[in-house]
This record gives sequence, C-alpha cells and structure tokens, in this order.
Amino acid sequence: MDDLLTMAERIEMVSTLSDAFDLIEGFARLHGFDHAACMELPRGTEVPDNALMIVRMPEAWVEHYIASDFALVDPVFVRAALDMRPFTWAEAARGARPEARRVMQEASAFRLNTGLTIPLHGPNGYRAEVTFAGERVTDDLRVFRQLRFLATTLHDRALTILGRGPGEGGPGLTPRERDCLHWVAAGKSDWAISQILGISETTVHWHVERAKRKFGASTRMQAIVTAIRLGLLTP
Repeated sequence: MDDLLTMAERIEMVSTLSDAFDLIEGFARLHGFDHAACMELPRGTEVPDNALMIVRMPEAWVEHYIASDFALVDPVFVRAALDMRPFTWAEAARGARPEARRVMQEASAFRLNTGLTIPLHGPNGYRAEVTFAGERVTDDLRVFRQLRFLATTLHDRALTILGRGPGEGGPGLTPRERDCLHWVAAGKSDWAISQILGISETTVHWHVERAKRKFGASTRMQAIVTAIRLGLLTP
C-alpha cells in the first residue's frame, strides 16, 4: 500500500502528461499490460479543443482502428460511457453485436488479447476512460483495484496539467440539492427525506433529479460519487 501511495504522489508531482503516463505504464507492465490509453469520450459530436487523449497502443492497431471506424461500434467506449465500474474487454464484448465483437477479435491480431478499462465520469456529461491492454495479463482483482486507484490519480493530474481541473466548469449544488443528496447517501427514502427537511416527497424527488441532470448522472449513486469527488458533498 505504501508503494501505491508513493506512486500516486509521484504522479501528482509531474508536470507533463508523458511523465505521468510513464509512471502508470511502468506499474501496469509488471502485470502484463504492455499498452495503455487515457481518453476523453466525446459528448455527442462535441470534442473540446484541449480534450484529454493519450494513446500508447501499437501504431499499426491505431491506424487500423481509425481506418475501420471502430470508434463507432467499439463496445469498450459504449460501456465506459454507461458504467462507472472497471470492466474487462471480455465483459464489454459479452452480448455485444457482431460488429462490436469484431473490434475485440481484430485487436488480438495486434497482441491486444485482453484489456481492463476504468471509466471516469464527471459533471455536464463528462466521460473518460483509462484502458490497459496486453497479450497475457493478470486476472488478479487486487491488481485491478490498484490500477483503478492509479488511473483516477493519473486522470485528475492530466486534467490539471491541461488546465482543466476535475471540477472546472462543473455545476454547483443549491443548498436544498445538497441536503437531499446528503440524505440519499445516508440511505434515506424520498419520503423519509421529506419528513426530515419539511418538504414534500415530490419536491425531494425533483431536487435529486435536478442534481443528477447537472452531473450528467444516470443514477443517484453516480450523482453522489461525482458530488463527493468535486468536494460538493462530504462522505
């Protein structure tokens, strides 16, 4: 654990994206992940001029990926936009359409047999992902948790280097929205919250849904996690 915290501290001290990525790549290689990428996912057709994009995959694969328009059907991108939990490429391909599974199948020809993707969500519909891939990789869940921790550290440092802090441009919460999310996080129902705050159950629901829309969250838990990460809500 001390080594992990030391690496996180080193990532937070670097001044370039390349240096930050070098550190996390070095750790990932110890466990068979020879390639990695950190990418901001587009919101519709909108891609910021200073979008986060670091790709250290085989050049031939990147060229093939672009030429084949795989970004339009890639099951990893689809799942990263919807899920907040880390997932393997096998999990992303499970139940996917044939054209989506083709992305995974053709990746293996470039020694990218499997991968681990960590989704990262933020306000205003912000979505990003950090992916580690290789030919033979570990399936140790403890390593997956370590990579998730380091990926989050890398992502936040990368945004800071780009001049886009994790909460930059993000919406705030009204006092009532904050109160409602606080009690949702405590496990209270809308009815219970209405009794605590002295407002109607419908009003509680409205405030929670409004907070979800501000953060581009599809679930209450996603809204709570985002609010905590932005320092708008205390765990």
